[in-house]
Amino acid sequence: FGRGGFTNTHPGNIKFREEALKLRDWYESATKEEKYTISDLLVETIRGDGHRFLEKGSDGLWHEVIGNGARKKASQALRERQKKKNEKPLEDSLIGSEA
Repeated sequence: FGRGGFTNTHPGNIKFREEALKLRDWYESATKEEKYTISDLLVETIRGDGHRFLEKGSDGLWHEVIGNGARKKASQALRERQKKKNEKPLEDSLIGSEA
């Protein structure tokens, strides 16, 4: 579950984000119960392709995520919106509107 340049460019993480993007519209219009199922579907799709969900342990090594962590990460990815190239951060647009 690392963050930053290295993990963002890893082929497995790119595939994960692509799969999340395919399911995002369905997720956004779903009920709470359906969202749980959709995030599980994303996890199973990724694992079914032979990929794993890993996090860096306190020992500095990568370990497979067990329990509910992978589904929570999938739910987070399904909620995320990518910023458009010409879009300013929210803080910038708020500051500009105060003047």
